Amino acid sequence: MSVGHESSPPFVPDRAGRLAGRQWAMAEQRPSTVRLAAAVAPATADVRVGARDVAMVLPVVAFPAATALDASGVPTDLAGLVFGGAAPPGHVLLYVDLAALAVLIVVTWAIRGFRAPAGALPFLVLFLSFLPGFALTSIGGYQSGKTLQMLTTTPAFVVAALLVVDRPARRMALLWASAGIGVFVALLAMVRPDPAYQALDTVVLAGTVSITTARLIGYGVVGLLCLGVLVRRLRLVALLGAVALAVPLLMTGSRGPLVALALAGLVLAVTISGARRWRLLPPLAGLVGVTALTAATVLPEALTSRFAVLWGGPLDASAEIRVMLSRLAAEVFLERPLGLGWGGFGSVVPGGSLIVLPGLEDAIYPHNLPLEVAVEGGLVALAGLVLLLVTAGRTLWRCRTDLSVVAAAALLTFAFVNSLFSADLNGNYLVWVFAAAVLAAGGQTSRRDRPDRAGGPDWAGRMAAVPPPHAWAR
Repeated sequence: MSVGHESSPPFVPDRAGRLAGRQWAMAEQRPSTVRLAAAVAPATADVRVGARDVAMVLPVVAFPAATALDASGVPTDLAGLVFGGAAPPGHVLLYVDLAALAVLIVVTWAIRGFRAPAGALPFLVLFLSFLPGFALTSIGGYQSGKTLQMLTTTPAFVVAALLVVDRPARRMALLWASAGIGVFVALLAMVRPDPAYQALDTVVLAGTVSITTARLIGYGVVGLLCLGVLVRRLRLVALLGAVALAVPLLMTGSRGPLVALALAGLVLAVTISGARRWRLLPPLAGLVGVTALTAATVLPEALTSRFAVLWGGPLDASAEIRVMLSRLAAEVFLERPLGLGWGGFGSVVPGGSLIVLPGLEDAIYPHNLPLEVAVEGGLVALAGLVLLLVTAGRTLWRCRTDLSVVAAAALLTFAFVNSLFSADLNGNYLVWVFAAAVLAAGGQTSRRDRPDRAGGPDWAGRMAAVPPPHAWAR
C-alpha cells in the first residue's frame, strides 16, 4: 500500500544534514533552489503503509469496536463453536485491546528511551487544567468511575497515539484501520441486527445502540473517503466503498454521524489544494445522491422522519432531551464557573426528567463534550480544551501539505462533531486520540525546524548549505 504525493523536495539531506554529491553540484548551479519550506512534510515521493503500520495503530482506535463486539455476543458464540461451549469472559476483546495497548506503550517508549513524545505539551496543559475538577469530585458511583478512567485508560490511549501515530505512514494507517472496522461492523449489523431496533425499522448491531453502530460505520466512511481522495490508485474502489457504506449508516437512523460526516468532508475540502479538491466533488455528490435516494426509496417513513430535524423539522423526544441537557449545562456553568466536579452534572438534573437504566441514575452527562468540560471541570478546564483544539487547528494549517495530517484532521473532525451529540469525556476518547495524531505531526515538524550545525533548516525554514567533504580540503 502506498500513498503518492504530487511532488517531493528537490534536495534531500543525508542523516548529517548534508546534500549528497550530485545534489550539491546541482545546488551550486541553482543556489536559489536550495531553500526548502520546513512545512513540506514527507521527504519521499511515496508514503508506504504496510500491514505492520495498520497493526500498530489498530489497538489505539479499535477500543469502541471491541466493546461493541463484546456487547453483541460474537466472541462468546465463536468460542462456543471452537471450544464446545466454554464461554470466554464477557469483555474478552476489551481486555485484549487494553493488553495490546499496554505492550505497545511499554515497548515503543522503551525503544525511544522514555523521552517525552512530540506533541505532548498541549495534553499536559489540558491535564493540569482538569485538576481543579478532580478536587471537586465526590467519591462513589459514576463520579469515581469516570475519574478513574480519566486517570488511567484515557491518558493511556493518548500516550499510545503520541508514540505510535507519529509518522505519515501511521497516520495514513488510521484510515485503513477505520475503514476496515467500519466495513466489518456494517456487515455484522446486517447479519446480526438487534431485534429491538428492528421493530423500529432501524439496523443496529445487536447489544449496542444506534449511535454506537453509526459512529463505527461513519469512521469507515471517512476513512474510505480520505483514501479515495488522497490515494490515486485506490480512488475508484475507495470512493465507491464510501458511497456504499453510507447506506447502512443511514439505516441506523442516527443523525449525529451524518452531520459529522458532512463537516469532515468540509475540512477535507478546505485543507487540501489543487486537483484533489476537485476530486472531492464526485464522491460528495455521490454521498448526497445516495443519501437522498435511500431516504426516498429504501428507508421506511418512520426512519426518514428522524432526519427531518436536520433540515428544520420538529424535534423528537431524543433531540428535545439533548437540547434540554445542553441548556441546563450552559446555565449551571454560568452560575458556577468553577465547575461541579467530574461526573457531577447528574446532581443538578431535575429528578424524573430523564428515563435512566436501573443502577445508572447518576450516570448523566450533557451529551456535549465542551459543555461537559465546562460544567464539570470549570472555566480552567474549558480553557485547556480550547487551547488543545486551537493548537490542533494551527498544526493542521501549518502541516496541510502533509496529506497524512489532513487525513488525521478529517477523522478528528468526525470524532469531535460526534462528541457534540453523545457520550461523555471518556466515551469520546477518539477525540483525544486523533488530536494526538495531529499534534504529534506538529511536534515532529517543530523538531525538524530547529537549527542544526550539520546542515539542518535554520529559523526561516531554509536548508543550510554545507559544502561536501572535498570542498573543505581545497
